[in-house]
Amino acid sequence: MDVSELRVGDLLTFLAVARSSSLTSAARERKVTPSQVSKAITRVEQHFGKKLVERGSRGVLLSDTGRRLRPMLESVVAQLEAARSERTRETTLNVGAPSYLQAAFLGVLAKSAPEGVRLRGFELPPSLLRANAEDERYEILLLVGEPGHLAASWEAEEVGVIRKGLFAAPALASSLGPSPVSPEALVDVPWVAPIYRREGRVVPVDDDCPLPRSRRRVGHEVGTIIVALDVAAATSHLVFGPVIAAERHLRAGTLVEISVAGWDEREPFVLAYNVDRVSAKLRAAFAAAMSSAARM
Repeated sequence: MDVSELRVGDLLTFLAVARSSSLTSAARERKVTPSQVSKAITRVEQHFGKKLVERGSRGVLLSDTGRRLRPMLESVVAQLEAARSERTRETTLNVGAPSYLQAAFLGVLAKSAPEGVRLRGFELPPSLLRANAEDERYEILLLVGEPGHLAASWEAEEVGVIRKGLFAAPALASSLGPSPVSPEALVDVPWVAPIYRREGRVVPVDDDCPLPRSRRRVGHEVGTIIVALDVAAATSHLVFGPVIAAERHLRAGTLVEISVAGWDEREPFVLAYNVDRVSAKLRAAFAAAMSSAARM
């Protein structure tokens, strides 16, 4: 018999008999009649040209040939099951975002993701995310500001607004005088400044503060706004960044927001996705969840 004539169902039936040593039990497991089990065993035996089972006083036992074949056939069935599960395996989506957006919104995306969709989060400054979206094979980006130059396969959707502000420990804020504070009063105060390391070099990052870095007294330098806020809370340093990132410190009273004359910094909060790798249904679900969370 040609291998193409061998039925997978017959192999499953043979293995059910091997496990139970009973035609009746195998029939119950396979949801067929004992007669159908017997016919399946006969077809398998005809294919291999050997007697595979022997009926005796202790039930149906495997012959020597049957015992030798059993692990090989179990391996074949296991590989078929693995191939089937490959079709329904989880979809992994790589999500790139600044640290504070990861902390605030990755859980929102995860909650709205359907079963079988797994998220993998990566933290990078926005400029690097835009530049490396394709090379690093991101599927989703969370960005603040205009999406900039993304590849043709990307689409971006504004899902909210991110407000930015100036923060300091209460003692430092008090020393600056009544609100609103003049920008000139901030020039001689040390600031926690953002940086990142690339190819062994320390690279300053633009935090979009209305007072440019060139006019500030740079103090401690860190890689994420989350750490910058922690440093500012423990020192006499200023830090500029998103209000949403500072909420933990504001609630605890370890930082306060300083009102600065003429400053009202707001930028669009953008969800960008690779349309070739994220389905329209997923895009709609994620955008709705993000829009709702951003309004809270």
